[in-house]
Amino acid sequence: MKLKQFLLTVLLSAVFNSFLAAQSYKIIYEMKWKPTQSVTQYTTELCALITGNGQASFFESYENFRQDSLKTRIITEYAKNDSKGSLRIPSSTKTSLFRSLIIKNIVDKKITVEERLYIKTFVTEYPSCPIHWKIQPGNTEQVFGYKAEKAVCEFGGRTWTAWFTPDIPIMDGPYKFYGLPGLILKIQDSREDYIFEIKGLTKEENNIGKRNFGSQQSIKLSSKQWGSFWEGYKKQPSSILENLNTSQTTYVINGKNADSREVKEEYNKKEWNAMKAFENPIELSQPCN
Repeated sequence: MKLKQFLLTVLLSAVFNSFLAAQSYKIIYEMKWKPTQSVTQYTTELCALITGNGQASFFESYENFRQDSLKTRIITEYAKNDSKGSLRIPSSTKTSLFRSLIIKNIVDKKITVEERLYIKTFVTEYPSCPIHWKIQPGNTEQVFGYKAEKAVCEFGGRTWTAWFTPDIPIMDGPYKFYGLPGLILKIQDSREDYIFEIKGLTKEENNIGKRNFGSQQSIKLSSKQWGSFWEGYKKQPSSILENLNTSQTTYVINGKNADSREVKEEYNKKEWNAMKAFENPIELSQPCN
């Protein structure tokens, strides 16, 4: 019996991944969360899940996605024109509170997280960390016009309830969630600190492959290294500005030298204020090592 279930799972995965390879979607979710456990009012932000190549999907705030796709389109068009003329890339005005880019490789069950801090991009690849879902037969709910089935899992120190629909055969969902036999339309933790719910679904191709063009080379860190770096960054965010200037290049923020005390104080204040939005983090513990 277990062998039959295993073979069925493999078959379904192959069918869904084949379907996904032929289809490209942009799925919009509303992300609602309580910045601290003591508040009752939610902070909200729209996020985008981008699927399409059968290998990886991308999840980030909608505002970041909009700017990343625009930058990619401009650079791609510039290359098509044999790099003639000047390349003008709109300056980033990213104001999203949720700043991570989550790349899920469903086939290999790998999750890569990009964190962009000023001009540096930190990349952390997490090992295979399957989510053990428990589907609740007979429990259904209407979500976004679809009949959705219920499933429960433990992830990141929280108990999560998801509503998914096999009518959209994409084994994916918001944030780091994936692995159900259909698209996750809604998911929330048992304390309702975090709620993700679908708000839009369109069949379209998108590309954010040139999002880091012009930035410094990405810095690859292990999950342990990232954790250590992040703890230090929370104490002194302006450490990211150290040793940027060279004899040939001077970095400027708001018209001021990035190495100045005033700029560092302003940067610290801005980052500390942004961190307040996630004093109640999505993950209370690391899902896997």
